[in-house]
Amino acid sequence: MEEKRRDNRFKIYQMIQMSIGKEKFISCEGINISKSGMLCKTNAKVNPGARFYLLFEVPLSTGKYEIKCEGLAAHIKKEGDSYEIGISFSDLWEEDEKILETYINQLSEVD
Repeated sequence: MEEKRRDNRFKIYQMIQMSIGKEKFISCEGINISKSGMLCKTNAKVNPGARFYLLFEVPLSTGKYEIKCEGLAAHIKKEGDSYEIGISFSDLWEEDEKILETYINQLSEVD
């Protein structure tokens, strides 16, 4: 199978808040992250192609920073009683994109 990822992924262990249509909030666990998206695990069933509003913190040397963006469910895989959702970031503010890139670069230095 051909690798479709354009950016390296790094393991993370943190809770992510997602909302579908800014109405229904879903808690999920971040599994890995890249500059273009993340993989999350949740107990909530989500439809492929669903759009999300995402809220998560990234730790930086200057403190924690909250990233807010929208994402699209690029793929979904059922794993036992939960689901793994591959989310492609969209509508990321320029400042948030720079902060996310700084965070990813810090992760790559550790890896």
